[in-house]
Amino acid sequence: MKADSINLSYFLGSSKTIFEIPVFQRNYEWTEQQCRQLFDDLEQASNKKSYHFIGAIVYVAETGPKMALVYRIIDGQQRLMSVTLLLKALADLNNQIEEEIKEQYLINKYLQENNHLKLKPVDHDAEAFAAVMENKVHQYKEPSKVIENYQYFCDRIQNSNLSSEELYAALCRYFNMVYIELESNAEDEDPQMIFESLNSTGVSLSAPDLIRNFLLMRLNYDDQSRLYKKYWTKIERVFTTSAFTAFIRHYLVMKTGNITAERKIYPIYKQFFYDNQLISEQALEDLYYFANFYEQLLYAETSIDELNYLLNHINIMKTKAFYPYFMMLLDMADKNKIDIKEAIELVKIIESYIFRLKICQLPTNGLNRIAAALCDQKKKTKDLKQRLLNQLKSNFPDDKKVMEHLLEDDIYNRVRELTKLALVVVEEFDNKETIKFDDAQIEHIMPQRLNNDWRIEMQDADKVNRDLVGVLGNLTLTKYNSEMSNKPYSKKKEMYLASNVSLTREIALTYSTWTRENIIKRTKDLAKKLITIFPKPEIDVSHEEITGEHPITETLNITGKKPTRITINNEDFGVDSWRKMLLVFMEYIWQLDSQNYERIKNDSSLNRKLFMNQNSPKMLKNGAVIETNFAANTILAIISKISEICDITDEVSYTVK
Repeated sequence: MKADSINLSYFLGSSKTIFEIPVFQRNYEWTEQQCRQLFDDLEQASNKKSYHFIGAIVYVAETGPKMALVYRIIDGQQRLMSVTLLLKALADLNNQIEEEIKEQYLINKYLQENNHLKLKPVDHDAEAFAAVMENKVHQYKEPSKVIENYQYFCDRIQNSNLSSEELYAALCRYFNMVYIELESNAEDEDPQMIFESLNSTGVSLSAPDLIRNFLLMRLNYDDQSRLYKKYWTKIERVFTTSAFTAFIRHYLVMKTGNITAERKIYPIYKQFFYDNQLISEQALEDLYYFANFYEQLLYAETSIDELNYLLNHINIMKTKAFYPYFMMLLDMADKNKIDIKEAIELVKIIESYIFRLKICQLPTNGLNRIAAALCDQKKKTKDLKQRLLNQLKSNFPDDKKVMEHLLEDDIYNRVRELTKLALVVVEEFDNKETIKFDDAQIEHIMPQRLNNDWRIEMQDADKVNRDLVGVLGNLTLTKYNSEMSNKPYSKKKEMYLASNVSLTREIALTYSTWTRENIIKRTKDLAKKLITIFPKPEIDVSHEEITGEHPITETLNITGKKPTRITINNEDFGVDSWRKMLLVFMEYIWQLDSQNYERIKNDSSLNRKLFMNQNSPKMLKNGAVIETNFAANTILAIISKISEICDITDEVSYTVK
């Protein structure tokens, strides 16, 4: 490895040199903000006659054709591209320096490789970059940051108080950098490790960027190109950046059976890679295999219509927490380890569970932990259904609770994403032949804003409106909402009779007038159907799993059991008693954030339990004294509640024997 500081112009001006951006590197992503900073730094360097450090460029040096040097850029491609665009803009706006810039920094006059150009960008940017270099910017019609930033530099040069000669002279004299040259055949030089250790400026890399570099950087150029095109580009076409990150996070949950925080995706993936002794091609092939499943989940487009129907409902409810488990099921079905009917049954149970949680406005932050537990390879059993029910049983809302919420809640305003879904599934439940509801709207039978016609037709109309306007019984589906507006029920009823939605026709056929009593009756009728459509399965508690790892949110009767460890944020702490587990947890909470103790004391029940009326006090390392003489189930409840207060519920689990 060679490393030193160097004047930027000396580095860029090296003869017969190609600066090649490897195929796996991300596209050129600098925005106007980064380009503005670069140009401001240039003007300041010129005005103050002061040196400016632009960062480091890391590359692997190889010999190319005709004794040319090929620098495969490991880090610094964003700065390198931006400076090249700036130089091109300076050349295009001043013919006095045009030839010098072109021959010194932009082209290899006597080298045919890469069409004489010194910089070879990734394929995505190649056409736009060629348009800039060949003076064909106005012919390039696609959106491109390469084009945008070149034009930005042109505008800044033309509007600068400094001449283009002054700017060029400052760039050549005052811009310095550090180069780190790695030898391609050196066994002790890992480009990826050096890349990770750099504190580079600019646009930060996403987890997929880091993983892509990790998998491809260690390979030779031919293998990089082959695997990048065979797997990575195909995966990239499926996902936006955020969806790509979510996929890898869910992939890791499925593979490891542990919660994966977004900020830790990359280090956890590396550990998974090493633990399983993978090679890059195996890893990429597996990512591509599961990316296809993930795409099917995102768009509810598997090869099974019945499964798509359930997945579509789950997507409408905006709950992707179970995607790792669903990927696992699709994989098992694909490999004939389970029948697809069994997978559908499991997804149906989860659909009902999510719907009931949402209707009852219960927290869903524990779903990630449940999904991870279901994917835990060490605890997988043949009876997948019983294992699923064991995980869901403690928080599965019963029929009574669902009925209460549907009767009382303003479902339209509180859980609006469920409102249309609830009405559509009832319509489909009653009719084998259904219509498409994509363009259907939710119709308030009694409108949200009453007029005098409604006050004349309905007794206590304003009070009924305040109490019941958003409940399910006052809602239906229609494709001509605007035509009905806030017409009185006597007028709406005529239009309902002509509706092609049976749910809406039935209102007119069943109710001659619209009253408080009829709204309540219809709500009950719809609620009964929804309870049937989204059933709570029978759960046999005799098969309850006690030993092993459990999320802190899972309610268990642990009488007679002993803990062996508590896991917090993927860190294991060995314990031999419930009291010890409480002490370890409280020590961790203090280290996590000292303000947590104030939050705990602000909760009256926790403050009373832990800090008042102490019979068996124990002192923590921070000097705080807490009560520890509690039953095992009480300790679990205390830890669970504190986890909620500190927003780490998904990161806490415990193991019992």
